[in-house]
Amino acid sequence: MLKTWILYSVSLIGTFIFFLFYKMWVSWYCLVFLLVLPIPAFILSLIASKTLKFSVTTPGGTIIGNPANILFTVQGFASFFSLCRLNTTITDRMVGTSRTVKLEISDSGTTKIPLNTDHCGAYSYKISKVRIYDLLGFFHFDRKLNKDVEFLVKPVPQMPGYMPDMFGFKAKNLRKSKKPNSEIYDIREYQPGDPVKTIHWKMTAKKDKVLVKEPLEEYGGYSRVILELTDDRDELDLHLGQILFTSKFFLDHETSHIIRVIPPDSREIAYSVESSTDLEKALASILRMRIPEEARKKEAAKAVPSPSDEESEEASDEN
Repeated sequence: MLKTWILYSVSLIGTFIFFLFYKMWVSWYCLVFLLVLPIPAFILSLIASKTLKFSVTTPGGTIIGNPANILFTVQGFASFFSLCRLNTTITDRMVGTSRTVKLEISDSGTTKIPLNTDHCGAYSYKISKVRIYDLLGFFHFDRKLNKDVEFLVKPVPQMPGYMPDMFGFKAKNLRKSKKPNSEIYDIREYQPGDPVKTIHWKMTAKKDKVLVKEPLEEYGGYSRVILELTDDRDELDLHLGQILFTSKFFLDHETSHIIRVIPPDSREIAYSVESSTDLEKALASILRMRIPEEARKKEAAKAVPSPSDEESEEASDEN
């Protein structure tokens, strides 16, 4: 906008000088036109700031590597004589870094804001305000939006180096079954509300009190899947894909399990997975985790050779 006012001032001074030396109707009209020009520009920018409508649509999530966009829509007739500019702050929640993307919209319709899907994780896109200009850039008005949307980039299931051995994950515990026709059941006394069809008639007649069958089922309560957090995003993407593949493999074999996330020098976090819904919730929570500073320091330390390594290299060169 400052550039516009500088050009306008230079043009106005030049036109005024032209008017002083060439006092004809052409110079007069040019001078009046330049003097009046900011007035309609102000009116148009004010109308646009009051009438334009904005909306933001996000897909919510996608798979790593798939292209995706946030749709920013501008509606209103005033968009034809106005210009919109907005800044989008993008935060990678796994590493805590942020960057700003600037966009310029010159007409009505939908503008695509590209999303970063290079790595798995949760990304926050925040649009706090839209700045509305007239087409000449003389004036601007701000409209607050406060749109803060989250976007999840999920891993692709990848087979680990070896398939899980189901022999080591067989059930050792029993729990109440949701299926009434279970071959495994316990006997207990009748309680008000128990279905009549669950009564064990033989045991009831023998014990002279009403007993019912309570269905039970086996479950693999001690199955574990371990994920170590690392600052190497490529390696972390691979591990997340293997975790997803293994968890789905267990669920397909009706094996409940626990996903253990182990941050460096920190207490582990465990997620119990008994269904696809539990797996989705656990995965979303993991993608929102912040990679601890310890992991980054360890990765940086690996890249810097220690003095003993340098001395051994020098000694080998001398030999």
